[in-house]
Amino acid sequence: MGDHDDFEDSQFPDNDEFIPYVTAGNLAQRNGSKVTLWGKVSKVAGNEGFYVKTVDDQEVLIRLKKPLNESLEGWCEIHGVSQGRSILCDEYVVFPPEITTNIDLEGHKGLAKLLSVLDDPWNLGEENSSNQIAGVKAME
Repeated sequence: MGDHDDFEDSQFPDNDEFIPYVTAGNLAQRNGSKVTLWGKVSKVAGNEGFYVKTVDDQEVLIRLKKPLNESLEGWCEIHGVSQGRSILCDEYVVFPPEITTNIDLEGHKGLAKLLSVLDDPWNLGEENSSNQIAGVKAME
């Protein structure tokens, strides 16, 4: 019996599922799928949600399931479902300003691009009988 068979981890309900990081540039190709996006809040759009400027310098609408009840600014990570050029938001996390002063936009853009071309980035191959992962040699 697995560790997670007898209870649901409510803080991380999808912890066995890889949800890709996207940028505005590859958001549309994930239409209908769960995604994670980084963006800096650019404007709040009333009851509709808010807009973020992404690491690839484009605006994306973040649609909320219920009206925003807090002021929102700075960088955040959005989890939700891609709807082409917008995201239907399940949840968002606002980053504290002190950790986003030197955010690596090019690095995050590169990470999102790399992960978008890999179907299953955390799968390094099947283990063989000697407990080594195929293609990976143990260090001496």
